[in-house]
Order: sequence, then C-alpha cells, then structure tokens
Amino acid sequence: MIKVLYSVLLMLFVFACDEKKETFYPELTHSSSPKKGILPYFKGDVMDPFWPAEDGVMPSDLKKIPEFSLVTQENQEFNLKNLREKYTLVVFFYAKCRGICPMITRNMLTFIPKIQDQKDVQVVSISVNPEIDTVEVLKKFRSLYKISQSQWTFLTGSKKTIFNLARNQFGADIKVIQGKDDLNDFVHTENVYLIDRKNYLRGVYRAKGTGDLERLLIELNTLKEADKKSSSLVISNP
Repeated sequence: MIKVLYSVLLMLFVFACDEKKETFYPELTHSSSPKKGILPYFKGDVMDPFWPAEDGVMPSDLKKIPEFSLVTQENQEFNLKNLREKYTLVVFFYAKCRGICPMITRNMLTFIPKIQDQKDVQVVSISVNPEIDTVEVLKKFRSLYKISQSQWTFLTGSKKTIFNLARNQFGADIKVIQGKDDLNDFVHTENVYLIDRKNYLRGVYRAKGTGDLERLLIELNTLKEADKKSSSLVISNP
C-alpha cells in the first residue's frame, strides 16, 4: 500500500514539474499603443490594429493595396494610379446577390451625398463574381439603383486578382472548400474598407446598418486632419 501511494505521489510530482511550453504567436511579437487623432493601420493575418512608434518605422506586413489592374463599368482600366492621392472606400458585392448586397447598396446611396463635395474621396465597388458581372452587367446594376455619381466606380476583371485583394489585403471572408474556388466559397463581407492616400487600410466598417457609416464619416475626417498636420510639419521642417 505504501509503495502504491509513493508511486502515485511521484507521478503527480513529475506532472507538476513538467511545465508546458508556451505557444508562440508570431503575430503578437509587436506592441503599439492607440494614439489620439490617429487611425490605426492593420497588421498581419489577424488584422491587428497598429499605431506607428515615434520613429515612424512601418512593419512590412501592414495591409496595403498592391499593384493590380481591373476594369470599370465604362470598360476603362482601373489600377493604383486611380487611388493616388485619394481616400478610397472599398465594397465587395455581386450584381445578382439577393442577400446583404441590396441593403449595402441602398445604405451607400444614402451615405454618398455626405461626401459628394469631397473631391478627394471615392467609392469603389468590386464584384466577387466577375465572370458573370461583365461591364454591361455593372452598367445595368448602376442603372437599376439610379447610381450616377462619378466618384462611385464599379469594377470587374480577373477573379484571381479580386480574390487575392479580398483575402490578403482586406481580410474579407474567402475560404476554399474541397479544392473548389468559386462564388459559393466566397462569403462576401458586409464591410466597407477605408484606404488612405498611400494605399494603406485604415478602417473597417459595417455597411449593413447606418450607425457604423456615421463612424466612418467621423474617422474619414480624423484621417484627413492627421494628414493635414503631417503635411504642415513636412513643409515647416524641410
């Protein structure tokens, strides 16, 4: 009996001393603190918010729009040049969607008059069903919703390009199931994404309701004010 009890105590001691190895998460090897009047960037696969330190060093894995080429509803090429010096709001949709897309489109129609006087702001809606959403289909979609604003552009093009943008730069929900890569594998998001003038992702907002779009309007102004202050510092300290 004593031997059995001794063996049990010995096993408990061994297990207690066998410390578990800490799990290492590479995406958590940085730290940053929120800064008043500064919108965050977004970092890594987990979309961590990130505020630059005083030295201004920017990590290489911040979410930023890479080189790309798509086509507008007017069959014109649209690429990084069209984002230059613009604040861009990005929406993912497809024309025949009967779920959240119509609601998002109507909410954006309500929102866009609030930015129509801001010539440095544009809205870009990217189809996640480009094989069906041709230039002609996008034109009909705009006509259906009576969208005439020149600052609101609809894009189609290479599915590979679009899915790469959505997955890797916006964190939109794309998943490939059993080797397939089609529309059913794309859980298109209800989010609107705010891109700054240097093509960095700076904000994510729900467009299914209207409350978050009000926050978007506030944070867009916050971003603009921060850019103005930054520009004035550069001018005063050449």
